[in-house]
Amino acid sequence: MQIMSSEPFTLPTFTMADYNLYRLDDRIFWAFLLAGLIFCMIHAIRRSFRQPHPTEPPEKERSLPAKEKEEIERHTLFQRIFHWSNSVAVILLTISGWMIYRPKEISSLTGTPSVWFFWHRWGVALLLVGLAFHIIYESFIASGSNPMVVNRKEARKIFTILKNFFGLSKSYPVATKYHSGQIFFHWVVAGNLFLLILTGFVIWKPFRDLLPLLLFGAGWDFIFYSRLLHGFFSAILIASLFGHIYFAVLIKKNWPEAKSMLTGRVSLHEHLKSHSL
Repeated sequence: MQIMSSEPFTLPTFTMADYNLYRLDDRIFWAFLLAGLIFCMIHAIRRSFRQPHPTEPPEKERSLPAKEKEEIERHTLFQRIFHWSNSVAVILLTISGWMIYRPKEISSLTGTPSVWFFWHRWGVALLLVGLAFHIIYESFIASGSNPMVVNRKEARKIFTILKNFFGLSKSYPVATKYHSGQIFFHWVVAGNLFLLILTGFVIWKPFRDLLPLLLFGAGWDFIFYSRLLHGFFSAILIASLFGHIYFAVLIKKNWPEAKSMLTGRVSLHEHLKSHSL
């Protein structure tokens, strides 16, 4: 006769020791990081032979009086605050996550995984607060249309840029406020961060207990794969950061726009000049 236990079923508790058991394969993790570096190298080599220029100058530039062509506002104060607070959050999450994931590889940093997990949670808090204010600002406060909207026109621009990069076409689209590549990158990073937050909450027991996982029949396997996916999206995020730093810091013609993240303004001439990948 089988005796049935009256103790209710609960999902397993994730302890710090478990982090080393359920993780993305190191080869996949390093492959994404290497792919990010290789992309930057290929881009640098390709553009060292030929820098693209828009095939048609925008009508707006030809019609502007000389005084109005001096400077334009590229980033509002709120956008700059959000960018730098988001940068601090992502850096904090990356370093603390790395020390939780691979604590022995950065010998200059000390602390137990539990200490770094404490800072990891503060990074999440800063990121979520920034994202909440960003959504509210862009949805209800910012004036004009959202320049980061993805539509068929931007998709065609990306396709044209790719053909130009591989030498299949001499055409190169004119950029608006943001380059099509920046718009594409923005949504890739945004989607990646969303999935990191989602999988992170699933593997974090205090929040996981609030999720109705049992109602959907999601047990340990779901948590196991969430842990793997968290490492997967972390690798993509770090590789994306390589590309972001490369385009902002290592490409000289992009320096005026990088500087505008501090000042908020950029000359129209430099703005148009830098809008080519």
